[in-house]
Amino acid sequence: MRTIIKNIVIAFWVAATLCLGGCSKQKAERTPKQKFQVVSLDGVKGSISEGWQISLTVANNTASNINITTGSAFINQGGRKVARVLLDGEVLLPRRRCSQVVVPIRLTLSNPIAAFSLLNRVRKGDFSNITVDYTLSVKAFAQHRTIEGDGVLLEQLAKQFNLGLKK
Repeated sequence: MRTIIKNIVIAFWVAATLCLGGCSKQKAERTPKQKFQVVSLDGVKGSISEGWQISLTVANNTASNINITTGSAFINQGGRKVARVLLDGEVLLPRRRCSQVVVPIRLTLSNPIAAFSLLNRVRKGDFSNITVDYTLSVKAFAQHRTIEGDGVLLEQLAKQFNLGLKK
């Protein structure tokens, strides 16, 4: 279940057009800094009944605090909704800083049997035919923006974030 939660959180961050990177100094070749970077997934704790707390290290290299006010995602397998994830509180990403943040989420399983099947496939590194539909509301520079995506392949997210596909 934790792997599914990790992938869901990654889908949220990809939705916000984030790139992986580090908080350390840039390479000698002076590649431009990413405006926002997810550095690492540090931990997952909680339960379905109480909610989950996802710890991430993020670097916000913008001049404004970024506040993710609401978010939701559906995890689909073979065109059927298997799980729904809701952001269970706001997440503040401090400006010009690399910091650890906690992302509180709630998970609801539409079909527990399909969810366990999905979990077993993800554990084995098989992300085929699994998609994510998401919506995020973000506030930055005193402006609100909604970011949405439908049918984003979990396999693409896993490859982009080097989650150890076994293929």
